[in-house]
Amino acid sequence: MLTRLLPIAERASRVAVWAGGALLIFSAAMVSVDVILRKLFSITLAGSDEISGYLFGISTAFAFSYALLHRANVRIDALYMHLPRRIRAALDLFGLLLLGLFIGILTWRALLLVQDSYAFWSKSITPLQTPLAIPQTLWVLGLVLFLITLVLVIAVTAVALFRGDLATVQRVAGARTVDEDIEEETHVTPDSDRMDR
Repeated sequence: MLTRLLPIAERASRVAVWAGGALLIFSAAMVSVDVILRKLFSITLAGSDEISGYLFGISTAFAFSYALLHRANVRIDALYMHLPRRIRAALDLFGLLLLGLFIGILTWRALLLVQDSYAFWSKSITPLQTPLAIPQTLWVLGLVLFLITLVLVIAVTAVALFRGDLATVQRVAGARTVDEDIEEETHVTPDSDRMDR
């Protein structure tokens, strides 16, 4: 049952990461236009640095769940790879639980921050006077998606570990192996196969 929810989380995280990527591209374009206008015409787009900072924070939060599901986070695994599979699986679950504790606290505090920003209608102390609740709400949406995805991954990992299904623990929560990285890099999609012909 729980493993059937993973594809739903995957689709949601993919939409979020694409949205975050679009925000980053928009931010890069805006800053580029600002730099060109400043250089050629000595005029500036007021607040482009502030807006790009908000967009960077939002897009980063939007990417967290995708990175989790694809195990794209950096892990120091020099010792980990030499441990027995059952110990590695237990460490994977322990690591996820610690991450869950941290993200749970962070998301809770972020929600309180957004609540205060709405209550006091806080604005940035910049010429734009940006209502802070707007970028903060989008940022918190990314954190909430990550927290929900993380809880799902923890549940799937815990059930698999309890059942002794170490292959599922490795697939869902384990550190990526060199073979998995090579497989991903050399994987040929149907579209790329057609292009080669």
